[in-house]
Amino acid sequence: MAAPDSAIFRKAALERLASPERLDARPRLPAYPRALMTAIAVLAAAVAAFAAWLR
Repeated sequence: MAAPDSAIFRKAALERLASPERLDARPRLPAYPRALMTAIAVLAAAVAAFAAWLR
């Protein structure tokens, strides 16, 4: 027999399936600042260049 907590999750899943307009909603990625993404890319490039220099 299922645990009592699973009934809560089952109810939530059935409610989610009952609203088909939400099924078409596209999941969104968090919008990070462009400067942060640029800094991460520069850091990754610097690490790759350093690793290549060590060889």
